[in-house]
Order: sequence, then C-alpha cells, then structure tokens
Amino acid sequence: MATEPRRRRLEHSAPDRAGSISLLAFFFLTCVTQAQLVATFTREAATDSRLDRFPALSIPPGEPATPFLTPGAFQVVWQGKLVIPRRQRLTFSCEGEGNAVLKIDGKEILTTETDLAAKISESTRLNPGEHDFELHYTSKPDGSAAFRLFWEEASFTRQTIPPAAFKAEATAATTLGALQRRGRTLFASQNCAKCHNPGTSLGSSPMPETAEIAPILFGSGDRTSEAWLRRWIADPRALKPGTNMPSLVDATTDEGRQHASDLAAYVASLKMGTPPGTAPDPALAQEGGAHFHELGCVACHNAPDKGLTDSTRVPLNNVASKYLPGALAAFLLHPDANHPFTKMPDFRFSAAEANSIAAYLTKFSNGQETKPAHEFPAGDAARGAKLAESLQCGVCHPGMPMSPQSAPAALDVIFKQDWSAAGCVASADKRGKAPRLNLDDNDRAALIAFAKTGSASLTRDSQAEYATRQIDALRCTACHAIDGHESSLTSVHAETESLVAHLPKFNDRIDQSRPQLTFIGEMLHTSAIESMLAGTADPRPRPWLGMKMPAFKSRANQLANSLSRLHGLAPNKPAAVKVDPAMAEIGAKLVSAEGFGCTTCHGIGEAKPTAVFEAQGINFKLIPARLREDYFHRWMDNPKAITPGTKMPLYSEDNKSPRTDILDGDAKKQFDAIWQYLHQP
Repeated sequence: MATEPRRRRLEHSAPDRAGSISLLAFFFLTCVTQAQLVATFTREAATDSRLDRFPALSIPPGEPATPFLTPGAFQVVWQGKLVIPRRQRLTFSCEGEGNAVLKIDGKEILTTETDLAAKISESTRLNPGEHDFELHYTSKPDGSAAFRLFWEEASFTRQTIPPAAFKAEATAATTLGALQRRGRTLFASQNCAKCHNPGTSLGSSPMPETAEIAPILFGSGDRTSEAWLRRWIADPRALKPGTNMPSLVDATTDEGRQHASDLAAYVASLKMGTPPGTAPDPALAQEGGAHFHELGCVACHNAPDKGLTDSTRVPLNNVASKYLPGALAAFLLHPDANHPFTKMPDFRFSAAEANSIAAYLTKFSNGQETKPAHEFPAGDAARGAKLAESLQCGVCHPGMPMSPQSAPAALDVIFKQDWSAAGCVASADKRGKAPRLNLDDNDRAALIAFAKTGSASLTRDSQAEYATRQIDALRCTACHAIDGHESSLTSVHAETESLVAHLPKFNDRIDQSRPQLTFIGEMLHTSAIESMLAGTADPRPRPWLGMKMPAFKSRANQLANSLSRLHGLAPNKPAAVKVDPAMAEIGAKLVSAEGFGCTTCHGIGEAKPTAVFEAQGINFKLIPARLREDYFHRWMDNPKAITPGTKMPLYSEDNKSPRTDILDGDAKKQFDAIWQYLHQP
C-alpha cells in the first residue's frame, strides 16, 4: 500500500530534474520585475501600445483589439527579451487562427498561417541569457483573433511560456498608452460620463465600468449615523483616502460646514422603516477578531484600532461611529444590497460570523474615529434636499434628486476643451466651482492624456484589458500571488497575528496556501471561474482553508469570460470526454495506493483522503467541472514549475514515470489514463 512515506519515496525516486526546474521554476523563484512584452497594435493608420504579460489573444468579431482602436482587421507585434537560465533546445508552436511569425535573435523561427497549429518549429538551441524576441500576428479579416504561443523540450511537456520568462523595458509609446489607460479608468470610476451626459447611450458594448453606479442612498437613515454622514460629506478623503466620492462642499468655511450638515440631515431622513437592530455583543469580539485574521482582512483594511496607517488600504477606524445598531452585521451579510458594484466582496458569512466580526470592528474602532477639523452646525433636511438637487447627486446615486437645467456640459463638449485649464481635473487655482475630485497630480496627468484621445474608447472595450483592470480594482493580488510576486497579504498578515494568540492550535493546520493567479484563465473552465466569482461553487474546492474565496456577483460572468480571453481562450464549459474503459481502469490504479498514492491527500467523492499530512488536495470529483485538459497535463508534468512551494509530488522526469510497470513508464500516457478515470461516468 502506498502510505504517506511511500508517497514521499515516489517524489524522491525521480532525479532532481535540474534542467526543467531551472528553466521553469526559475522564473518564479527569481521574480523577474519586468515580466512583460511591448505590444504594438496597428489598425489601418492608427497604432496603440501597451505592456502585455504574455502574447495571447482571443477577440470575437466586433470587438476591437484595444479600446483605442476601432473594430476590424489589425496587426500586433510583441517585442522584448526571452530569458533563458541555461542552454536549452526548444520547440515553439502556436494555436489559433490568423497569421503568425516568430523571430528570436532576429532569426525567423516559425511562420504559420490560417490554422496556426498546423506547424511547429524546428528544435532551436538557445544559450543562457536574454534573447531578442519578436512575434508578429495578423488577425482574421473580420478583426476576430485567436492566438496562443507554446514551447516544449524533452524535459517538459508542451505549454504556454510562463509570463516571467519575458522581459521588456517600457517605451515612450507604452508609457503614453499606460497613461491614457489610467485616465480612461479614472474617467469611468469617477462617474464622469454620468455628470457629463453623452446625450444618448455609449453604445451596445461600452466600457463596462461606465455602467457602474454609486451606492443607493435610500434607507441610509436606517443604517448610518448622521454624525458620520456630516464628516463624510465634509471631507471624504479624510475617512477613506482612496474614495471616488468628490468633495462637494468646502468644510473650511462656515457655509461649507452648513451645507455638509444640511446634506447629512437630508440623507439621514431617507428611511425605509427598517426596524432598529441590536448592537453587537462585545463578548463576541475575540471570536470576530480571529475571523478577521483568518480571512486575511488586513490585506485590504487597516485594523480598526490603527486608523490611517496605510493609505493603500481601507481604514476601519470609523465603523463604530458610522453604523447604527445591527447595520454593520447586516452589511457584512449582504455587502452589495445597497451597492451592487461595491468593491467589498461577499464572504457569505453565517449570521454568527457576521455578528462576531461586527462586534470586533465596533469594539476596537470605538473612540478611534477620524475627528473633524471643525464643529458642525445643526442641519436642515429640507435645505439638504434642495442642495442635493443643485449638486446633481442623482447622476451618481440612483433615486437622488437632480436638476436637468443645471446639468454640466455634455460629453462631446468637454472632450473639445482643455481639461488642464478649468473644471474638475484642473489644479485648485483653476478648478472654479467644480467638484473637488480625489485626484493627485499623476491622476490629473492621466486624465489629460486620456482627454486627447477623445471619447470613442468609452463606447468599446477589450475583454482582456477588462480582466487586467479588475484584477487591480478588486485587489485580487492582495490575497493571490501572480507571476512570481507574492500577495500583499504575505507581508502584512503578521499585523493581526495577536488576534489568534488565544487559539493554541491555530498554526498547526494543514497548508493554508492560496492558489496563484498566473495561469488562472488557462487553468480553469470559464464556467468554473464564474462559479467561484459568483459564490455559487458548491462544494468549496478547498474547504480546509480558513480563508474563503469571496464573491463578486455583479462582475462574475463578465470577469470570468475576460480572464479566459486574457489567456487567448474563448469562454467555455466542460465538454464531454470520450472515456476508454481500459485506460480509465489503469487511471484508477494509478491514483490509488497501488500507484501514485493520490488518494492519500485527495478525496474522491464521498471517500475522504486516507492520510492527509501537510497538505490536502482538491476532491477528484470536482476536477471535470474545473480543470482544462492542457493545464492538467502541465500540472502533472511538473507542479513545482507552476507553484514552487506546492506539496504536490513530482511523478515525471523527461516523461519517464517511476511506475515503469504501467504503460511502459510513459508519464504522458499514465496522466491521460488518470484524466480518463476522472471523467468516467
């Protein structure tokens, strides 16, 4: 029987495999800082440049190659360096449709047309170091595109080139492209197109962020204190440094403070008649603090008793003064109830969990609130309602009053103006009476650069770029590593370790590593990604993790599709696998204690793992709905090349399996047998 020691012997029975590990795991272990390529897109006479993590495209008909180009036939050239740690003989191939030419060190390595998978390159010897990399791709005539690039060697299976194998220096064109993209994102996130109405819609497939709305304020009086509302309206940045809420009043003046009080009184009067809640029980605070640490909340938030120690994280020192009794627990249970596009995800807490976390946050933020610089007069709700109308609050907050007669200039008008000379984007001395947006000088430069491109890019989008923007906007790398870079949680989690000091066995649990994002779009079926983002994955793939994958329900479908396309793959669902019963029987033997001992760490349906030691694996019953076949073979060939710290053993050395008595020791055939076993009815 293949017990845990047997499993370890299988791992160490193969040689060190220095060649493939030095080539692949090297890229993650050395953490190349500029893991990207310069991508230059050309459509008719127009060009656009950006930095890409890797060369891949999946663009449906009617979608542009980038938001700054019109839809239709295009060309793209990726340029940079291919970093090779040791001498290798590599074979390159493509997948997709269109035309592609690959050059390395100026030499044409591969040229392929129409069906890009029809040809592979000759084996090419590359010495250690950096090699000039140039890849030309031409779309289909209708502008649709499908492209992926692969390499392989005797020591590892065919696979996409890891992002960290690429290296490029930013050019003037990519720097400008990044500035314009930053400005475009700011324009959408600041809801500029809602104030500056386009007159008609932005088209059938606009930049998705332009459709997002600010929080719904009806019912605010049932959940939010008037005192907090005054402080928030007076100076949003003081309470939340990264907020998109503009400063609509000048709280340094008597008039401004009166306006803040009147607006707060009006918003506090917006009640739905929700019965008053119950204040969280302080006795639950210790339990809630343990949840706070275990969930890694400190990756996105400062601890509630710390105030504004880190402006990149959302402070929690004001929650006790913000929420009325019971409202904080209700928010934790349904964070998107009043704001469908909130960045705060849904952890699908139980009522007990929500109450305990609310107790912790309330207890430790009590008395820690950000103090206003001035005293406020009493507010008048009627005056506040008129003021809200004159300030056009309804353009961002659905249902709030707004006056069509006082609407700002239309979209087409402002794109003909100099944004640095006057208005919201201008410096303080030129802004006039325009709202004070939460912008720094870099933000202003980005918006001004975007303004020069015109408004057309708001009417279209690239799904791959949407995925990249959302990874940033939703702070996915706060919890997940990517391209060899650790998550930010890794460096800050120790800040809240004291919250679990009373739990003596807390650190004795099995491995709590979270999956990385590097290959997420080529790893999982789109439907599996969507179920994770929507919070509908049942059962949880990793139920042993104390940290939960939260839900981003309003973005789940679009982001899942976009993550697939980012990796050059069309959105998909699992397809039926034709199972050879004889191969499936061999696969069953290989996963059992007689073979590789996979069932030591992996359950199969209701059957539990037999002897979990340091790490647990995902239940094999879930694999068909989750994993793409190419990724499965890549993982089985060399898991540590994908995730260097994984506890998954190595069962292949130059395609030679330690089980030489099965399928002639051919690892690829053995892994295919396991794949078929996993997919048998």
